[in-house]
Amino acid sequence: MRILSIRPSPSGSTTLARFDLELNDHLRLYNLALRQRGDEPAHVIAPNAFQERTAGFSASFNKALAELALKSLLELKTDARTSH
Repeated sequence: MRILSIRPSPSGSTTLARFDLELNDHLRLYNLALRQRGDEPAHVIAPNAFQERTAGFSASFNKALAELALKSLLELKTDARTSH
């Protein structure tokens, strides 16, 4: 499982970033949202199609996805700071 691409959201939004995920050699998910509200842990939400979520994740899998996305987002921000 790996993040293919992550795109930070503007500051002040409950969506921290949007990202694309390669779950394995057979499955990729695009435009997942990494969200956080207040002191709640970050969580991942699938995009909508026809006013319905396109996927759902168990609590433990959602936590693993959120941790992976947060790590990737922090690395992206660190890389951006050190490349200037």
